[in-house]
Amino acid sequence: MSFKKLDFFNLALALLGLLAAGEAWCIWERASAVRVAEQKLVRVRAQIQAVADAAPAPSRETAALIEADLKRAQGALATMQSELRGRGPAAARLIATKPPAMRTDAFFDLATFVSKSRALAQKQGVLIGPGAAHFGFSLYANEGPETALIEPVFRQRLVANYLVDALLAARPRALLAVQRERPLHADERKARNEALVAAAADPAAAPPAPLESSTTLSPDYFDLDARLSAQAPGLVEVSGFRLIFTGQTAALRALLNQLASFELPIIVRSVEVEPAAGEDIVAAPAEDAAAAPSQPAAPAVSIVLSAPVAKAAKPVATIAPLVAKSISKFTVTVEYVELAPVNAVVAATP
Repeated sequence: MSFKKLDFFNLALALLGLLAAGEAWCIWERASAVRVAEQKLVRVRAQIQAVADAAPAPSRETAALIEADLKRAQGALATMQSELRGRGPAAARLIATKPPAMRTDAFFDLATFVSKSRALAQKQGVLIGPGAAHFGFSLYANEGPETALIEPVFRQRLVANYLVDALLAARPRALLAVQRERPLHADERKARNEALVAAAADPAAAPPAPLESSTTLSPDYFDLDARLSAQAPGLVEVSGFRLIFTGQTAALRALLNQLASFELPIIVRSVEVEPAAGEDIVAAPAEDAAAAPSQPAAPAVSIVLSAPVAKAAKPVATIAPLVAKSISKFTVTVEYVELAPVNAVVAATP
């Protein structure tokens, strides 16, 4: 009986020894894990301290100054946005005027613009060539634009109205053509913007070609070189216009001075000058016609008994000017810039 108790006691001791060994192993394993975790914690703290040393967290005073700078920058941006939208009655009219709702209303709006422009040209003594008979809107001589294009065509009409008025005020000899970029549907505009974004991401890539050559669709249209454009999808939308006219350099100078007043955000992209010839030479306005040389009046005949009658004086020859007035053909390409609202710009900024 005592032998069995001794075996049971030995077995219990063995079990207790195994249990103690297991506990010791667990303690050692936990201690190792704690040491590894402490080492990781030290490394992370060192990294955090390095970042803090490189860019220390701002104090309350610094944070307040940063917020004040941000507000000033946002205010300056809003001011610049406002100034770049133009100033004066032309800009106010462009912002306040609502586009027509129906195609019929858009047609009458364009017809009124053409009628008033013709009357102004006649008043200013400017001849209108066949290519400028509808001032860039010959497509809509008989009907208004389709519903999806009413708003973009109306915006183009407002800008074209300003450009034509400025040119006619400069009194060129003749207006030969008014051209504009082809207005785009929403889907076409989205595809163009995506192409521009892709081209901007790869400077080595060629600029995106027009979706379709506009000149084949209508003489009202022309394609503006994308390399000359200020287009920036989401930030800046542009619309190109081209004026072709004949006259003297004074007319070109007056037009450019008017555009430089920045009543509307219009940027002159190019000016081409060439001698006017062929069909570009049209009949001059009445005030430009050369007057026939006038003959001097014959002197009154007086009879003097003691002297012979004086002979009539010979007419004085007309002296030709040293520099004759030359007529040139001018092609002025401009771009109307529309800026996105301030909130849209801030949202688009990464």
